[in-house]
Amino acid sequence: MSSIFAHILAGLSAIFRFLQFTGRTAAEVGYSVISAVFGFVFKLVQRAFGYVWELLVRKFKQPLYDLWCFIITPIAHAYGALANVRIQFKKSRAQGKKQVLKTVASTAERFGSGLWHGLKRVFNYAAPVACICFLFALISYASSVQYTISVEYNGNNLGVINSEADYNQAQALMQDKITYTEDDDALIETPTFSVRPMSNEDVIVDTNSLSELMMSQVGVVDAYGLYINGTAYGIYDEAEIAKVREALDSRLAAAYTEDAATVEFEDDVEITPGRYLETNLTNADDAVAYITGAVNVEAYYVAQSGDSLSLIASKLGCTQDELLTLNPSMSDGIRAGDIIAYRYSEPNMSVVTTHYESYDRVIEVVDQFIYDDDIEQYCEELKQKGSAGYENVTALVTETDGVETSRQIVSSYNIEEMVPNIYIVGTAENESLEGDTHVIDRLGTFVWPVGGDGGYVSSLYGYRSWDNSNHRAIDIAADRGTDIYAAADGVVTFAGTYSSYGKLVIIDHGGGYETYYAHQSSIDVEKGDVVQKGDVIGHVGMTGSASGNHLHFELRYNNDRIDPILCLGGVGDHTVWE
Repeated sequence: MSSIFAHILAGLSAIFRFLQFTGRTAAEVGYSVISAVFGFVFKLVQRAFGYVWELLVRKFKQPLYDLWCFIITPIAHAYGALANVRIQFKKSRAQGKKQVLKTVASTAERFGSGLWHGLKRVFNYAAPVACICFLFALISYASSVQYTISVEYNGNNLGVINSEADYNQAQALMQDKITYTEDDDALIETPTFSVRPMSNEDVIVDTNSLSELMMSQVGVVDAYGLYINGTAYGIYDEAEIAKVREALDSRLAAAYTEDAATVEFEDDVEITPGRYLETNLTNADDAVAYITGAVNVEAYYVAQSGDSLSLIASKLGCTQDELLTLNPSMSDGIRAGDIIAYRYSEPNMSVVTTHYESYDRVIEVVDQFIYDDDIEQYCEELKQKGSAGYENVTALVTETDGVETSRQIVSSYNIEEMVPNIYIVGTAENESLEGDTHVIDRLGTFVWPVGGDGGYVSSLYGYRSWDNSNHRAIDIAADRGTDIYAAADGVVTFAGTYSSYGKLVIIDHGGGYETYYAHQSSIDVEKGDVVQKGDVIGHVGMTGSASGNHLHFELRYNNDRIDPILCLGGVGDHTVWE
């Protein structure tokens, strides 16, 4: 076992030494390659710089030498001149004072001439340099100075701004702030601009502040505009607008009631705060007078039948004297159709109020029709007599200056349901009339005059064999007390007992046509009543000359009795007994 372990360790050791050798060898090879590459690159760069240096030397060697000579030569000349002066001084001392003075004068002359030429040369080169330096300094100074625009508006200095665009924005902002009336012209003043360096005391004015300053110069003030239906009525300051508000409130208060839901002017009235031209300010007297005032309106009334002076005055809400003043002819009498002039007062500003009303009202009977193709055309029978219903409604009532102008139902509930009239209407081809529809064409269709199941026809119009008589009506037998209907619209001209007819109702349908309803047990209408088709006018009986309960139904034209079938269109589905 130990020998196996030793072999394994020996194998691992050999592998490690191999990896160590190969790793070191690879690193050495890599280092050699990199060194060779960088060495080659360095030599290339060195040669390139050497070439460039040689090129620069060849190009700038002579100019640099000339510059050196230009600088050194005057210095060398000056040094030589000083050495020559020392030599001349030594020689002149030996020759005496007079020669020394000549030497000094000559030296001074030459020194001055050289200095002058040197200064000229220096100036020729230094002056451009100095100018260039001055120019750069001036540019540097100018670039460091901040310039601004001073604004003078309407003769007053408003401050400084950055650009004219700022003024244009302020001008536009001012126009937006000002509330103009229809008659106003826009305020546009021409400013004066001046450009100057900005000082430490200057503060740039922003566009909003500039617009406020501009408005302060042209007479713009905080005020209130009274607008009626979008048109400016007047412009007022704080004190005057308070008077206008008081007049408006008092006008509304006069129309207010405890049950009022809303109280408002019929006109669109607005009080708008804003910036207005001072020249538009006015006092509130005219506005108050208009708000609380009224105008007289002349109108006309058409006199009706039965009108009298007192009745017309009551209807129109004026006095009799006022009517007589405008219509002197009324003192001679009033006839239907007369045109009566009158006057009434109408407020300048009408007040509209709304309130809610709850009340019971009748639900009118409606007619429903069932069409039967087994019954002849023009035949109608009231199978169900309707009755009015009742409902409780809540209405929103609108009044203008106390006069109702509209009523809108907002809620309702039924107290008693309405029962409709149900008519059976024939649609089959009519043979009973044999084409004679002149009565129906004139008066429209008639309804069968007996209610309930309609009874039966006990006797038709014409010759009657069982009593050898010419019967000028039709008899409809039914139980006592059965409803009798008005066969068509008309006016009751008789309601009472008449000879052998017994209890009789006569209805005038116009155009000379009348219907008679005889032998009734009781009558439900009176003379002069206006009835509609299907109204109950009485009940079946046998009063007068009658042998049983039935309705004797006649149709007359100019008091001549004609066949009732001409208005009924036939007998419908009712049985006919002879």
